[in-house]
Amino acid sequence: MPIYQVDHETVYDYRLPVLYSNHLAHMLPRTVSRQNWLSHSIEVEPNPTIRQERIDIFGNRVLAFSIEQEHTHFRFKTTGIVDVQGEEPPKQGETMKWEEVTKLLERPTSDETLDAAMYAYASPFAKFDESVRNYALESFEQGRPIFDAAYELMTRIYTDCKYTPGATRIGAQPQEILRGRKGVCQDFAHLMIGCLRSLHLPCRYVSGYLRTHSCEGQPKLVGADATHAWVSTFVPDHGWVELDPTNNVLGGDEHIVLAWGRDFGDVSPLKGVITGGGDHTLKVSVNVDVKE
Repeated sequence: MPIYQVDHETVYDYRLPVLYSNHLAHMLPRTVSRQNWLSHSIEVEPNPTIRQERIDIFGNRVLAFSIEQEHTHFRFKTTGIVDVQGEEPPKQGETMKWEEVTKLLERPTSDETLDAAMYAYASPFAKFDESVRNYALESFEQGRPIFDAAYELMTRIYTDCKYTPGATRIGAQPQEILRGRKGVCQDFAHLMIGCLRSLHLPCRYVSGYLRTHSCEGQPKLVGADATHAWVSTFVPDHGWVELDPTNNVLGGDEHIVLAWGRDFGDVSPLKGVITGGGDHTLKVSVNVDVKE
């Protein structure tokens, strides 16, 4: 049950003054059964004129704020300490058949299945075509338990695709990623989401952090970590199971959850609209350290 300190800083420097800006941040940690935030703070420069926290439709904590003074430098930093634990996964061969899950969600009869059904349809960043469905069906044979099939799909994406920063654009759809077989964590999450939803199975996009390990004999580079993305799928009689196709592992005590939604667009860590600014430089620093 490790305890981590997470520092995440985003800095924009603008060539011309920004006259006015509105921002939306999905960087306030949500309540999750397997993790407990012991502390969390946010620093914003310049100080926001208006600041409001709310809960979105997915249950995430969202911070909306406006800066009404001219500025050429913008800084947003979060610092938190979180206690994380893994969860026992379902047993192979013992979960509901995937076709039965599909039928269950056609007519949701409980709050749990109604919530799950929201994640079973295409969304702006996770549309799909027949090629995605055919790829998914290679793992989802008739009568196969949903957890077994989803786990194999995760492994196939990990094996078939190469982690290649810069190989895709933001907003690349699952079929594009499947054709190119290259991308980053966001892409592989969207591909797995598209595969599952093509079979009308629910799948969430999970945004957060992943503990990384330095190469043997070398010190860990401070600030060199990054945000991470993975997925979770609904397994009746068990709950939501987190799967990380980028690393071919189940979500565990090295995965720190911030937010979840249908796709990246629902939980982008920090976005906004500005008046002015012109050309700019962006620096992002993320550090995840185990507390001694």
